[in-house]
Amino acid sequence: MQKSISHYDTTTQEYVEIIYNLQLENRVARVKDISQQRGVTPSTVSSAIQNLKKQDLVNHQKFGYVDLTDEGLKLGESLARRHKLVCFFLEKVLGVDNQVAENDACLIEHVITTETFDRLLDFIEFMENCPRGGPFWLEQFKQCQRTGAGRIPCEKCPHVSPK
Repeated sequence: MQKSISHYDTTTQEYVEIIYNLQLENRVARVKDISQQRGVTPSTVSSAIQNLKKQDLVNHQKFGYVDLTDEGLKLGESLARRHKLVCFFLEKVLGVDNQVAENDACLIEHVITTETFDRLLDFIEFMENCPRGGPFWLEQFKQCQRTGAGRIPCEKCPHVSPK
């Protein structure tokens, strides 16, 4: 049975995500590459790998590649999906700068609950598909952000048509 993301601490999640991304990019993950991405020493990574092995998230032979187990792969996929969705929401819906969205998504993806993530997914799907709102509503929101109209009451907004 797959454990929920919240079962794993943030450090574990971050290591799994790095290994997952390295495997996608390079087909393999090495301790050296993980340490460079994480900004820690190879010995720190080796200790973390031992912890991941105990949780059945990776396979690793000394001086060999680090491979995600089926459980680790599921966790990595789930984290990647969360990161992508949160980044999309921050960048495309809220208009946050790409680099800021990437950095914030890295933080949010580890603490957002499954319930909140599912609601965020529902909201984005609604925004993309609703014939009464959708892209038009989103464009209006972005225009209000640019003009500062989002900080005034709706009845005073120049974008609201008179009744």
